[in-house]
Amino acid sequence: MRAAVLYAARDLRIEEVPDPVPGPGEVLVRPRFTGLCGSDLHFWEGGLRHVVKDPIILGHEFSAEVVEVGPGVGNPAIRPGALAAVEPMWTCGQCAPCRRGTYNLCRNLTWHGLSVKGGGMSGLTVVRADMVHILPESLTAEQGALVEPVSVAHHCVTKAQVEPGGSALVLGAGPIGIASYLDLRARGVERIFVSEPSADRRAAIAHLAGLTGGGADLILDPGAVDVVAAVRELTDGDGVDAAIDAAGVEPAFHAGLSATRPGGRMVTVAVYMKPVTFHPLAAFLGGVDIVASCAYCNDFPAVIDGFVNGSYPLDGWVRPIPMDGAAAGFTALEAGTELKLLVDVQGS
Repeated sequence: MRAAVLYAARDLRIEEVPDPVPGPGEVLVRPRFTGLCGSDLHFWEGGLRHVVKDPIILGHEFSAEVVEVGPGVGNPAIRPGALAAVEPMWTCGQCAPCRRGTYNLCRNLTWHGLSVKGGGMSGLTVVRADMVHILPESLTAEQGALVEPVSVAHHCVTKAQVEPGGSALVLGAGPIGIASYLDLRARGVERIFVSEPSADRRAAIAHLAGLTGGGADLILDPGAVDVVAAVRELTDGDGVDAAIDAAGVEPAFHAGLSATRPGGRMVTVAVYMKPVTFHPLAAFLGGVDIVASCAYCNDFPAVIDGFVNGSYPLDGWVRPIPMDGAAAGFTALEAGTELKLLVDVQGS
């Protein structure tokens, strides 16, 4: 079968590899669409990490068709031909976080697509049965591939605890920021500010704001305006109920903290590559809770329902590309000229 194998930084090869075989409790699936994620981009730019020594097949955001069910899989919905979204976390089920039900914090967590377990950019791959979420017939394979990143956003918005009619600030309008905006809108949050320096990304989220009843006047360019001052002015000096940091850069962290109202909450969902200088008094004096949101935990079902209900439109921010164009896709993401790319794994 064909697979996109990463050997080193910027060394991604489309090549033939052996077909995998499902074991007990496992399912053989045929990936349909696989999203290129910021985590994939970090591997593309920096090469294999210390925990991964051998070449890996990339792809952890993917939809797939069930091909074969291994021994011991008792879920009758998991049958050949069914379309699924794959939750790509191999967890141990034994550590303290797993026993508490917070499996996203598993001490022995391994990611499908970022490890030797295999990945979604391949003709076939094997996953555990409980990682397979069968999709309703009304959903497409493209939507199925977006369940994983939207679940990241859904998890962080849940942690933000904003009530319907409330207010929020989203910092960064990349895929997770866009998904967070859409999730906030679906929950009835009325005033959603977005801070994004890229004109193209501001245009994309303005388009989505129009589709979902939001206001384009609340989309701010941090290079042109003081985001904190603007948010405070538009909230009668109070600030937002919650800020979601999907940017992962120090100015965004400080802006989010300062723009959150006293007693509010800031959720960091971005993967920071550098430390941030932070004085605890900045949170202490306003009683602001700073909360981290890692991946997702039992979020896939709710997100799948949201796709069925039309809460997450793809228009204007998602684009499919062929498998042979994956390397060029990473180059475009690195340059900031694309938003969300879905690799058509079974295409040319």
